[in-house]
Amino acid sequence: MTLRLAERGLRIVRLVRPFAAQPFRAALWVALAVAPLLGQSQSTELHVRFNSGQSVVPVYEGWERVPDGSFNMVFGYLNRNHVQELAIPVSAQNGFDPGPADRGQPTYFYPRENHFLFRVNVPKDWDRKKELVWTIVANGKAEVARATLLDIWEIDRKVEVSNGGGAGGGTQTSNELIAKDQPPVVKIDPIARPRAGTPVTITAAVTDDGIPPPNQKPRPQRQQEPTLRGAPPSPVNVPLPVRPRPVAGALSVLWLVYRGPAQVTFDPEGYIKVVDGKVEVKATFTKAGTYTLRAFGHDGILRAPYDVTVTVDGPNSSQ
Repeated sequence: MTLRLAERGLRIVRLVRPFAAQPFRAALWVALAVAPLLGQSQSTELHVRFNSGQSVVPVYEGWERVPDGSFNMVFGYLNRNHVQELAIPVSAQNGFDPGPADRGQPTYFYPRENHFLFRVNVPKDWDRKKELVWTIVANGKAEVARATLLDIWEIDRKVEVSNGGGAGGGTQTSNELIAKDQPPVVKIDPIARPRAGTPVTITAAVTDDGIPPPNQKPRPQRQQEPTLRGAPPSPVNVPLPVRPRPVAGALSVLWLVYRGPAQVTFDPEGYIKVVDGKVEVKATFTKAGTYTLRAFGHDGILRAPYDVTVTVDGPNSSQ
């Protein structure tokens, strides 16, 4: 009798176990089915891009030594928007602390990354731990960059060249050549006072030291990682803006708005090859006001800016 009861109990346990396992198995299958969807969702979120409405992040690139013993703090920015360009005048929304608020920063912000744009000189007795803070408020979102002279932030010319110097890609060259090279010198001819909506021709003269030599072999394109070959493209909703690149093996000039109230269209766009020491561009201002245009001369390794202030009248004489 006891043996029979034990056998029946064993049968009951055997019957119960499959039924108890069924909810667990069902939950496991649900988890396995949902996991790829969650992963895909997270991947998609990481690649969501925005035309507008996002912040502009000031970027501290590092500090450089100056022969007179002082230091240059180097800055750029990241506009998180892929389309929206913003005009933010020097103010509490675009300023430095401690003052003066105006330390030569841009007031017109192009989409995405724009590195090594300007330098703020600080004296040789500047406290190495003292912060110089650049604040930008764009689309209601505040972002800051905190600059110090701590050792870990020291950079030199090689760092800028290796990171593209804002030119859209690094240059592969020797330290010796970088040390010898001097950036091009750009001088802009007097500009006829333009009117908004009417193209004006701007001419610049460009000189260089001949380093690097013309038609130097450009840096080869970096090969894709083997593990990424054949992989499907990442899901994106907004294409990346095209980053201007200097003309390979030649002097070239990039024009942009550094300060101003509105967009300026340059024709042609991007870096323009220097021919016989000259380069021309047609600029069309969309709004009246005072602008600072910046011309970056690039020799394939180094670049240097030249700024010109332009006062633009309205589209007719009554403005």
